[in-house]
Amino acid sequence: MRALTIIAAVALSAAVVMALVTESTTIKAIALTLGGCACVLAVSVAFYAVGRSEDEQRERDRLAREGRAGKKGPL
Repeated sequence: MRALTIIAAVALSAAVVMALVTESTTIKAIALTLGGCACVLAVSVAFYAVGRSEDEQRERDRLAREGRAGKKGPL
């Protein structure tokens, strides 16, 4: 996941540099496309991280419930 974040940051940086350095309309269009893809990737990574943490929490809760169900108190 860290690699995807780095890739998104590098792509966004490259897009900004490309857009600022050149006067070419084609290069600016490529920079805009690259920047858009980098932003979509960054948002996707954020949603993935949230979903993954929710899954891990759900698993911890399930294990805790199973642990309590296995231990019966005195009758």
